[in-house]
Amino acid sequence: MQIVKMEPRHIPAILQVEQECFHSPWSEKMFSEELSGKFSHYYVAEVCGCAVAYMGMWALSGEGHITNIAVAKAYRRQGIAKSLLNRFIEIAKEENLEFMTLEVRTSNTPAIALYESFGFEQVGVRKKYYENSEDALLLTKFFGE
Repeated sequence: MQIVKMEPRHIPAILQVEQECFHSPWSEKMFSEELSGKFSHYYVAEVCGCAVAYMGMWALSGEGHITNIAVAKAYRRQGIAKSLLNRFIEIAKEENLEFMTLEVRTSNTPAIALYESFGFEQVGVRKKYYENSEDALLLTKFFGE
């Protein structure tokens, strides 16, 4: 497995991961716009040259906001999400970010456990954040000096 910068050639495979992972998947246009964003960082995990997972983050004004992280079902529980998070923590440190933040469904206990294992802590709740009115936990990882 390799973690590499997402390129337009990865989008078709990532769209399949999106369909598999999310109720409201992103479109090809959305990914294309993100890849050209000045503050966007997107990486994929490739297995045998095929993108099987991705993660995105906006880095702006000393803050990192994780937009998405998704791993194809057949590749879960193999450390891929951990590898992606490690890469993004490196990026955060390279860019001297003060913190990274994200929203996660309150029902997504595996993801919450993963984020907490990386030092993310709950700093708030976004009520009825998702399309099914499910709340989101707001998790943040602060970087000390």
